[in-house]
Amino acid sequence: MKALYVFPEKCTGCRECSLACSLTKFGECNPKRAAIRVFRDEFKRYEYQRVCRQCEDPECLNSCPEDAYEIIDNVIVLDRERCTGCGICVASCPYGSVFQLNDEIIKCDLCGGNPQCIRFCTTGAVQYLEKSEELEAGRNKTDQSINDFIKS
Repeated sequence: MKALYVFPEKCTGCRECSLACSLTKFGECNPKRAAIRVFRDEFKRYEYQRVCRQCEDPECLNSCPEDAYEIIDNVIVLDRERCTGCGICVASCPYGSVFQLNDEIIKCDLCGGNPQCIRFCTTGAVQYLEKSEELEAGRNKTDQSINDFIKS
């Protein structure tokens, strides 16, 4: 099974991944409407990406009062017809990878197995790879580093 992995050390902050995502999903180049976001600390000169990890026990799905999420082929998919935009899923995501713009919830669905963000990332900072223990351990370490960075 494949998963989307991010490598912040390779990220230049260009946001091409975000633009590709918003253009694919919403027909406009608007990083605020992307399911992958690039955050930057101008002072520490560090960029990092946030995108849904497709958790095995997803808090977004478990917390949604409208049952607007379902798992299809190991991908957590938001049913926009059922979603009311309450934002509970945004608050419950432990990785900060479900986003909200006004009353619209934005969450990665891997573009049906063909994530467009990776096509436009020229540095390899976003990759769609077969899951492995090594990659998962790296992902957990990266997430912990990002969380520590955010708190500092």
